[in-house]
Amino acid sequence: MKDLIRKLLRESEDEKAFTKKEALFFKFLNTFKKAAKSKFTDSKLSDVIYSNLKSFGLDLSDYHYYWDLYTQNYREDGRYDLTTKGELNSYHSMKPKRTANSSASDYVKQLKPFKGSNLSAEWKKDFKGDWAYVVYSWNWYPIYLFKYRKWFQVDDKYSSSTSKHISQSNPSRYNPNLDKVMIIVSPQEIRSLLHGEESTEKIISKKNEKFINTIENQFNEYKQVRLGWDPRLRISFNFTNVEFVDEHPVVDLDIVHVDKMNGLKIDREAGDFMTGQMVGVTREYVSNLMKEHISNYSSFLLGRDVSKDIVVNVNF
Repeated sequence: MKDLIRKLLRESEDEKAFTKKEALFFKFLNTFKKAAKSKFTDSKLSDVIYSNLKSFGLDLSDYHYYWDLYTQNYREDGRYDLTTKGELNSYHSMKPKRTANSSASDYVKQLKPFKGSNLSAEWKKDFKGDWAYVVYSWNWYPIYLFKYRKWFQVDDKYSSSTSKHISQSNPSRYNPNLDKVMIIVSPQEIRSLLHGEESTEKIISKKNEKFINTIENQFNEYKQVRLGWDPRLRISFNFTNVEFVDEHPVVDLDIVHVDKMNGLKIDREAGDFMTGQMVGVTREYVSNLMKEHISNYSSFLLGRDVSKDIVVNVNF
């Protein structure tokens, strides 16, 4: 029996570590890295990975997973097709290193365990056997989590010191691409994810449902928002519909009134927007302002960046 187990384990370790698409993608990154030479910084690597994942048929949401996989298993010869599972490097077994809090983000973006001043990170396995990289403030309050190929950030900063820890350990520091795929969660949600009690899909589903309910509860409300700078406008509107179509949020709204601002006061001489008499203010301008505003508002409610996915229908 022991011989059979050893044989199965050996065969598992000899399996190819990467798919053909992944091996080709990593080889492409090698070529780009050699061409850029000393200019190939972490920020540049981030941009190249983020910009080219789709071209190789890989999922953009797995951006950090591939960053981690490539940087941990770099091959100078580019023969990623020869890498076996038994040769894969892993940070799970690494002992945490002492570091200043100011350098914490460098460890976090590489998923390395560390110990700072009341700030630390480690790898933990849940009861299902799934690994997670978790960053703790004051060694007990989880603020970042990398699990299921996703990054999560807690939405409650708890205290001023924890807020500083969040800034110091931010994996998207100097890396705006990672910020686009970060999912913002509550303290309870981040703990449930860590312990394996929640999945990414369930978390997103709950947020989608809450988003729908939040917008629907505002259908009968008269909303006002000040947007733009040249010219500055006060736009009055009503939400009329909200739904998800093919997993993309769709929000409909009616523009009720538009005022042109002169400092903090309404410009009474600006003319009527609805009849096209307001100089320098077009429907396209108002529509673009509202689309950006609703996109930002929706991203806040959903806890993730939906600026590339959301559809905002502005009616006049």
